[in-house]
Amino acid sequence: MLATSNKIGVFSLHTFYKLALGAFCLLLLQGCEDRSMSDLREFVATAYENKKPEIEPLPEIEPFQAFEYSASNSSDPFDFDNISTERDSDGQSTGKRPDANRRREALEQVPLDALKLVGTLTRKNVPWVIVQTNEGVAHLAKVGNYMGQNDGKIKSIDPDRQVVKLEETVRDAGGRWVTRDLDIKIDK
Repeated sequence: MLATSNKIGVFSLHTFYKLALGAFCLLLLQGCEDRSMSDLREFVATAYENKKPEIEPLPEIEPFQAFEYSASNSSDPFDFDNISTERDSDGQSTGKRPDANRRREALEQVPLDALKLVGTLTRKNVPWVIVQTNEGVAHLAKVGNYMGQNDGKIKSIDPDRQVVKLEETVRDAGGRWVTRDLDIKIDK
């Protein structure tokens, strides 16, 4: 042979050495094995022989005490008829009532939380607010227009602060008509 090759079959000589070293290590480990495992068996047998597990006793179950509802013949405290309202001499609720004969505007059909104030503009020194509904329809509103389902009347529009002041007319817990002021910020 003229030239020696580093290859033995398909494997290189380096791969052959790795396999031989691995086989040698396995043979060494085979010699260290103790097939009887007597020390392990002895440990398992004696490890817990003097220790007994403690089990908590079951809790005492008290018998069910039935409750008899004795107010079933009384009036329901949550019935709407039980709410006393302040009434005037005509039997109407007191307070500033909204005008029931007023023609409703488009923005009064949509609750306030479904409206998005997107900007302001000024025409002939009159501020207007641009209001967008959930459907994406834009409306213009000025002071005096109504929006929301609680007879909310626009009292002022501040283009500098980007705030619309709204006055709603609602009933309180006593049934009286009251007004409340809201400040609505314009979304940026």
